[in-house]
Amino acid sequence: MDRNLLLSIVLSVLIIVGFQYFFQSFSPPTPVNAPSKIELTKKSETGGKPVVEGAKPTKDLVKTEAELSTSVGSGANGSQSAVSAPVQESRIKVETPKYEAILTNVGGKIVSFRLKDYTIKVDSSDLVNLFPPEGGDTSGPTIRLTRTNEVLSDAYLAYTSDTSDSTVQLNRPGVNKTIVFKGVTPSGLVINKKFVFYADTYLVDLSYRIENNSGEDRDYLVTYPLRKHFSDDAKQFSWNSVEVLLDGVLKDYYFKDIKGDEELSGHVEWAGLGEAFFFKSLIFSQHPAGKVTLLKATQDGIAEILVRYGSIEIPAGKSKETVLGLYVGPKEANDLHAAGGNIGKALVYSHYQALNIMSEYLMKFLRFCNSGFTVLGLKIPGTGNYGIDIIILTILIKILFIPLTHKSMKSMKRMQDLQPQIAKLKEKLKDDKSALNKATMELFRDNKVNPLGSCWPMFLQIPVFIALYQALSYAIELRHAYFVCFPSIYFCIQDLSAPDPYYVTPVLMGGTMVLQQWMTPSAGDPMQKKMMLLMPVVFTYMFLSFPSGLVLYWLVSNMLSIGQQVMTNRLTR
Repeated sequence: MDRNLLLSIVLSVLIIVGFQYFFQSFSPPTPVNAPSKIELTKKSETGGKPVVEGAKPTKDLVKTEAELSTSVGSGANGSQSAVSAPVQESRIKVETPKYEAILTNVGGKIVSFRLKDYTIKVDSSDLVNLFPPEGGDTSGPTIRLTRTNEVLSDAYLAYTSDTSDSTVQLNRPGVNKTIVFKGVTPSGLVINKKFVFYADTYLVDLSYRIENNSGEDRDYLVTYPLRKHFSDDAKQFSWNSVEVLLDGVLKDYYFKDIKGDEELSGHVEWAGLGEAFFFKSLIFSQHPAGKVTLLKATQDGIAEILVRYGSIEIPAGKSKETVLGLYVGPKEANDLHAAGGNIGKALVYSHYQALNIMSEYLMKFLRFCNSGFTVLGLKIPGTGNYGIDIIILTILIKILFIPLTHKSMKSMKRMQDLQPQIAKLKEKLKDDKSALNKATMELFRDNKVNPLGSCWPMFLQIPVFIALYQALSYAIELRHAYFVCFPSIYFCIQDLSAPDPYYVTPVLMGGTMVLQQWMTPSAGDPMQKKMMLLMPVVFTYMFLSFPSGLVLYWLVSNMLSIGQQVMTNRLTR
């Protein structure tokens, strides 16, 4: 059997299998239904662990509040300051063209944040909610103030709002709305929590002004907890991770890989929780945070980070303000850059710089084809279909590779013509492998045949293949982007970033591989023929779980190669 051909086949399989292993994630655990109503925590009279009004504490709630209770005692005036009595809840809805947010006076938190342009599934009207009410206490953000004998969390503090409106509409670009919550802690602190919502961005400005009316000087360590219920969109090509911009470098950690509490120290510009397409993050543009603690994810799908903002001193009768931002939205380039704070670095296609650059340019080309362009004042319309754009990209790449591919096909044809002479050499020198190899190489040299020439086109396209895979996995433009849909004939691709639901494209791709191999010159080695027949089966099986957009690329590439092979065979007769 031709060793070079065998080598190319083995390497191809290893690349695809290794690619599938390293870049595809495991599905998160099945979500556990969380209490749907607001649960207020308070310190028990006996000084034990916090109890929950109206329900038994969940494991996650006890975990969070238990951390508070370890150092909570009487304050300087004998007050217990980590708790708040049950209050009457009121809610405020903020609507913009991009999202619908719901805030509650209990903790002054966002308890729902639905993105109007994104649904959970292709065939669903349910919007993606990055603060899902059913998600196991993933509302926020909140603040935690810690000192030697006191820990205060405002997660359940009774706030009052400065607005009587139950609904706020922001419909025009440039319009914003400020909502201020005011709460008083048992230890004598007055907390003013200010949100600023904008009509045309997913960024929410947030600030805390803490007034010290306790009669004594106070100093606190400020921490911002952030939680996520990561089983809400458990699709195969979605990664759930902690993402931190530390010392100007993006660090990300998959929830499933965090085995225990881990700490990151340095210059923290932002820290958040995200997945492949969506992201929520705390942004520290004015004053960077100094540390992020990563907590091990719970079995029911709750991940949490603690962002250590730093220490603040509040003299008696004075106040101190901390300012930050909150991004809650898609990992879309324009939206991220509009939010500022270097949050745009959250969109990374690959941690390998070369692949990341390739993915970025591939996406720029696809967007260019999709949206169209203007020449001399004339508007050239785009395709409006990313499936067609991928086909255009495939054709362009194939055109660029025509000279190399043609040379490869000619080399394979020459190799086939030399097989009778190679067979004679094998028979003549079957007992001397060294002499056989030398004679074979001399035969190739005399006939100007490069035995590796047939492998180069495939190997050179592997980086393009991987870069396109990365783009399909992370570019939100391709999420729920359809190509064509004929359900009656089971040819329906409604999401180019997800596998083909009917497996039509992988099967067609396997069929084109069989046809391509049948047309390709071979040495006639029985073992080689069996190996070649096995290849389409292996590739078809692997491509069943690949994004349909990637399978479409490979399918069209195979079809173009078949056409080129037909022309080459005719020209070399």
